[in-house]
Amino acid sequence: MRFVLTGLTLVFAVLGTGLASADEIVVSRNGAATSLQGEIVVEAADNSLLFRGRDGQLSIIKPEELQSKDYCDETVEPLSKKELAKQLLTELPDGFRILNSGQFVIAYQTETSYARWVGGLYNRLFRGFNKYWQRKKFELEKPKYPLGVIIFSTQAQYNQFVQRELGIEAGTMVAYYNLMTNRVAMYDLTSSQLAPGSKADNDRRISEVLSQPTAIPMVATVIHEGTHQLMFNTGMQTRFSDTPLWLNEGMAMYFETPDLSSKSGWRKIGAVNPLRLNHFRASLQQRAPDALTEMLSSDDVFQDATTKLLAYSEAWAFNYFLLEKHSKKFVEYLKHMSTKEPQNFDGPEKRLNEFKQFLGEDLDALDREFIHYIRNLSN
Repeated sequence: MRFVLTGLTLVFAVLGTGLASADEIVVSRNGAATSLQGEIVVEAADNSLLFRGRDGQLSIIKPEELQSKDYCDETVEPLSKKELAKQLLTELPDGFRILNSGQFVIAYQTETSYARWVGGLYNRLFRGFNKYWQRKKFELEKPKYPLGVIIFSTQAQYNQFVQRELGIEAGTMVAYYNLMTNRVAMYDLTSSQLAPGSKADNDRRISEVLSQPTAIPMVATVIHEGTHQLMFNTGMQTRFSDTPLWLNEGMAMYFETPDLSSKSGWRKIGAVNPLRLNHFRASLQQRAPDALTEMLSSDDVFQDATTKLLAYSEAWAFNYFLLEKHSKKFVEYLKHMSTKEPQNFDGPEKRLNEFKQFLGEDLDALDREFIHYIRNLSN
């Protein structure tokens, strides 16, 4: 699992999106009335609301919780970085500190060196992400909200947070982007990899870990989750819209490939991902003839434990192929997908037809070209 929906399954019958900002909503929870400032994103037929606060967090307001709502024509100002930092420190356990790093507000409970390393990676990703899509003629938006990142010092503390925030066991999920809160959460992935006697809180701490092959999934995970956050905050994708997982996950993997020859562990967008490439190639003899159609029209292969790992590898390979060989058409498709509205979910046929609209009707020919390209791609 990469980005998280928190398990809510409420279905909205959309009356409208992009409505005038709501100046104030009063909700009743646990016997207390709470005033929320922000904007209504979706108002449902049953009077449920999808509400976005000044911090960028989304909330689902049930009809029985809503006491009042007042609309305002003025745009509600998002929280400043200083305000978000204060809010994070209020929400999180004792021991957290704040690092303001470019567009990011990082609340961290670990060594400062690790927070700085994450901040450096994310700012490099932010600049590279924007330059990359500028070259592709895809005009992105400036993030409306400061981008929040939470770093726990240990896996145990992180696991408790996951259980409290998501209501699930963390399992192998070492970091995630949460669609509801709009934040990335992780723990210090170097804490269990340091050699005895390593000095904490200096650059050598990170360099020591990055010199080991075990750093590859660590760097990939940090970049992957940051890419999800950027996609949903620059207008490339819309939270709770119908974004196919092959596109969302494949694009994040396109950006994630580590480079351990770099001091930071990552520096190049669009590098070949050897692990994904080799895994997909190894599966080609058993690949079903309709595999591409199935992936494009449904998320099922990503949600089945027996096919999930292969689906991720194919999603990376297909995004890589489209960006390298059909870039202009694919970017037009991405622009179309960026206009999807929250809580409008497409069926398999519409997903497939929209893809064909931009990439062509002959999926069999495209699939043959895709497989030929991947077979001959240099590792």
